[in-house]
Amino acid sequence: MKFNYSFIFIIPLAMILIMDNAFTELAFPHNLEAQGNMLNLLLKGMAAVSFGYSAFYFKRMSPVMRVAYVLTTLYVFAMVFESYYFYGTPMVYPHVFQKLFLFYFIFFVYTFYKGNFHLKFSHVVWFILGGFWVSVIVVHPDKLSLGAFTSHERGVYASSVYMLVIPFMYFLSKYIFHGKLMSLFMAFFILVSIVFFQHRTVWISTAIILIIYYLLIRFKSGLSINFAAKFMPIGIVLLIAGITSSAFLFSTNPEIITKIQDSFSDIENFDSQGTGGWRYIQWMSYLPFIQDNWLVGMRFEGFELPIQFWRDDTNEPVFDDGQGHHFHSFYVDILFYTGFVGLAIYCIMPIYAIVKGLSSKAMTVNQIILIAFISTGFAYGFSYVLPVFYYAILGWTIVYMEEDGVERTSYLRDFGSRWKAKAVGQYRKLTAA
Repeated sequence: MKFNYSFIFIIPLAMILIMDNAFTELAFPHNLEAQGNMLNLLLKGMAAVSFGYSAFYFKRMSPVMRVAYVLTTLYVFAMVFESYYFYGTPMVYPHVFQKLFLFYFIFFVYTFYKGNFHLKFSHVVWFILGGFWVSVIVVHPDKLSLGAFTSHERGVYASSVYMLVIPFMYFLSKYIFHGKLMSLFMAFFILVSIVFFQHRTVWISTAIILIIYYLLIRFKSGLSINFAAKFMPIGIVLLIAGITSSAFLFSTNPEIITKIQDSFSDIENFDSQGTGGWRYIQWMSYLPFIQDNWLVGMRFEGFELPIQFWRDDTNEPVFDDGQGHHFHSFYVDILFYTGFVGLAIYCIMPIYAIVKGLSSKAMTVNQIILIAFISTGFAYGFSYVLPVFYYAILGWTIVYMEEDGVERTSYLRDFGSRWKAKAVGQYRKLTAA
């Protein structure tokens, strides 16, 4: 049997994916200190590797990515000089530098796969899916119950559940273009998992990606897909099965309905109830500092600023002073520490990928999945700081958009010979001079 060596090309991407809580918890179950040490070690090590590797292969970058890299590096060097001038050390607060070091993960993944575009999409999907469920079963088996659902004991971090959106869209696409019921089952299973772990921000992100995916398939793939014909028979079967099973389930566990209603109520009233209300208060507490330092942020002064967010029950700060501010919003986090300049540098890259996709004559399914996913980051970032793996996926996405010819070979390999003839015919027709 011939071994598929392309799997080894997942290693650079995996080195960043394993920084997610699902993998750090699996490495050190129930040991927060060891998990933190592992994450810090990986962050520092991969930041250094990412900076050096992307600098060495700077010529692989497209002009837009070169501009983004140079701007990021100039900002980092400016902070190094500021730190050395005022504090006598080049990196006085690594917590602040980390806000920009994460950008280098984009450049590292981008430059590596720009020169080694051999990784199969399915390998990433199974790595994410396998790692997530092994982590849940080993570390949080007690959270897989109706009792945990109704008592809102999520157990699994939002970032880990957010990762599942990629496998969900992959298997959904496999069903649409292959018609295999196993792929539909996998997509349905992952969707149920996303709902079960109750991260409402991920629910919203999933809804957004489905809308974007449909629009891109409809207007940018050049493929004629009858969604009604694909899903109508399955929808009827699932509806009948759902009504039958839910009638029994809800009659014996009526609290499930109440819990779902409460979750949607929290979404509708984000500024006054649930964790959304908590985030809203935090945003308002730091808004004056962001407004006063909107251009380049507070940087080191921000780290030294006393915690502005207080508990109502104990009249004490939510976090301890001297450890940085831990925001539940990417936008608040990046604007507070690095200002509009830092946000603008970041936005260059996802917007570049999206515009490149929209300006192309035709997009493959892999490209559409990735563009739709990174687009959800703009919504996810309102409630959470963007997870580390998101930067890696963004770098991978940009490669997919730039390496169009190579990507189509990978895409056809992933989606099989049955789809190959039709895809090639459609693509040639659309791109004919």
